[in-house]
Amino acid sequence: MRIERHLHRAGALQWQYREAGNHHAGPPLVLLHPSPRSSVVYEPWMRTLAAHVRVLALDTPGFGGSDALSTPPDNLSDYIAPLHQLLQEVAGPRCVIYGSATGAQLGMAYALAHPQAVVHLMLDNAGHFDDDECAHILARYFPDLMPRANGSHLATAWQMCAQMTEFFPWYETDEAHRIAPLPAPAAAVHTILQDLLAAGPGYATAYRAAFEHQRAAKVQALTVPTSLLRWQGSVLLRPIDRLLGFTLPPQVAVLDIPAPAAERHAAMTAHLRAMLAQVRSG
Repeated sequence: MRIERHLHRAGALQWQYREAGNHHAGPPLVLLHPSPRSSVVYEPWMRTLAAHVRVLALDTPGFGGSDALSTPPDNLSDYIAPLHQLLQEVAGPRCVIYGSATGAQLGMAYALAHPQAVVHLMLDNAGHFDDDECAHILARYFPDLMPRANGSHLATAWQMCAQMTEFFPWYETDEAHRIAPLPAPAAAVHTILQDLLAAGPGYATAYRAAFEHQRAAKVQALTVPTSLLRWQGSVLLRPIDRLLGFTLPPQVAVLDIPAPAAERHAAMTAHLRAMLAQVRSG
C-alpha cells in the first residue's frame, strides 16, 4: 500500500503529513506521533490501516517536516487553532484521532476544544502525573542539545535516545525504572536520533507541554467517545494505572491489549475497524 507525503500550508504554517487508504470509507483516521518522533513512526501500521480507512499521519509543528509555531508555545492549547485549521482542510469536518504519548495529549486537547470535530479518540501511552512527579521530570528530562563545537551534544542526544528505549524516565537507569529487558539495536536508536536532531534545539517544546497536560482531570473532562489503551509494554504503564485509579466518565472505555508489537497493532486495528463499522452503520 503506497504512502504519500504531502506538504500543506494552513494559515501561517506549512505542515507535512503522510496519507494512505480509502477515501470513501467514512471519517478519516488521524495519527498523532509521540515526541521526539515524526509521522514516519507510523508507516508500518499505516500499510495495514489503509486497507480499511483513509489514514493521515501528521508531523507535529516543529517535528519532521512541519514548521514550528512562530511563537514558542506556553502549553498544548497553542497548537489547537493551527491543528484545527489543518484538519478541517485536509481531513474534513470530522475525524477519528489516535495519539500516542505527546500525540495522545495533543489529541485530547483537540477533543476538549473541538468535540464536534472528533468522532472517536484513541489514547495510547496516556496517564496521570502529579505535580511533584511532573516537576521532577521537567527538571531533568530535556538536556540542552544546542550544537557545541566539540560535538558533545551529539553524544548527549544519543545517550538520551538509547536510554529512553530501556528506562522511563530515561535518566533513571536502575531496575525499578526499566521498561525493556535489553537495549534497542543501534539502528533503531539511530532512527530516533534522526527525528530528535531534525526537531533541533527546540525539541522539548511540545514534549514539555504534553507532560504538563497529563492529568486525570483532562480525561475526566472529555465528552467524546474515547478508548484508553493499556498494555504491559507501555513506557507509561505506571502512570496509566495511576490514571485508572480515578473515576472516569462513561464515554471513556479502557481497552486492554497485548504487549508484543504485532499483536498490539492487530488488536488496535481490529478495535478501529469495529468502531468505524459502528459509525458507518449508525
